[in-house]
Order: sequence, then structure tokens, then C-alpha cells
Amino acid sequence: MLFRQCAMVAAAVLLVACSDPKAASKQNFKVAVQKYLDAAYPKCYLFANFPETFEWDLTNLRPKLDAMVKIGLVSVKIEPREERDMFGKKNNRSMPTYRLTEEGKKYFNTNAGKSIAGKPMGAFCFGKAAVNDIKQFTEPSDMLGVRVSQVSYTYKVSDLPVWVNSPEIQKAIPEFMADAKSQNTPVSRSEMVILTNNGWVHQALYKK
Repeated sequence: MLFRQCAMVAAAVLLVACSDPKAASKQNFKVAVQKYLDAAYPKCYLFANFPETFEWDLTNLRPKLDAMVKIGLVSVKIEPREERDMFGKKNNRSMPTYRLTEEGKKYFNTNAGKSIAGKPMGAFCFGKAAVNDIKQFTEPSDMLGVRVSQVSYTYKVSDLPVWVNSPEIQKAIPEFMADAKSQNTPVSRSEMVILTNNGWVHQALYKK
């Protein structure tokens, strides 16, 4: 009888813990991380504005665009450009101009972010991420006036275009590799979650 009562009490405590969104638990942290992944994906890569003409490639963008040309998402054309020097003399130069193809437009978001100057920037955006496992988390502690826990987790990415598996693309744009291989090798992250009045939230979504 006593054993049965203890078991019932333990079950009740467990039920309360599971239903409390403020409890430090794998389930609550999984919910918090998944909300972050839902906001972070579709993920955007290779920020550029087309047509893109290069005089100086300070960000090493051209090799990445050349790889996109090879798989048909971007086209390139060498176009003449007339310039005048400080003495008014004409100089003819040829520079590559990159443009999106119809296939490339399927994956391109023209307003994916902002440049340093605050102007809209486009990028190739795709993918859907899902938490694979909450590996571990630290005992919640106080930091800068909030309650926090460091959570280590893994996730997998689906709904990726077939071309991200191209060796040429992965060599030129290694940012694709972790997501492309995540079905067999889940992506690992360790980030902070913060306790709020409504439960735990990922650090990237926390608002004071």
C-alpha cells in the first residue's frame, strides 16, 4: 500500500514537472530550441544583389557565384564598361556581370537581410530544421538579472535543393555542408536559453 502511494506521488510530481513550462527539462528546452529553428529557417546563404558586377571582389564572392553558374542558378556575361580617368581619357574595361537564371529565382529571396549601409540584400534561402536531440543542459543559474541554462542540442535539416550536394558547390560554399549532411550527421550547437514569464526561450528570441 505504501509503495503504491509513493508511486502515485512520484507520478503526480512528474506530471506537474512535465506540464510546467518554467521547469528545466529536456522537453521544455526542446520546445524553446525548435521555436528558434522555426525562426532561423529557411536559412539564407550567399548574400548578393543581382545583377552583380565586379570591379573589386573584396568579399571573395566571385568564386561562389562561379560555382552557381556551373549548376545553372546564375549566368555570367563579360560586358564592356567605358570609364574616364582624371584627365578625361577614355578607358575601356571588361568586367563580369552575374544575373539570376529562372531556376535561380526559385531559391532567391530579394529581401533576405540588410547591408552595412542598411540597404536590402538578397540571398538564396531554403531548408527546414527540426530538433534531433537535447544532449545536455546546465543547472539554471542567474546571470545579469535573468535565469539561464546552457543547452547542447543537435538538429537535422530537410527540404534542401538537390544541388547543395554538388561537390563543386560544397567546395566553393562550405556553409552548405553542415546542413546538407545533417540527415546522417546532425548539426551540433550549444547555446543559451533564458527563463521568461511564459517559459524558456532561445537567446536569439529573447526580448527584455
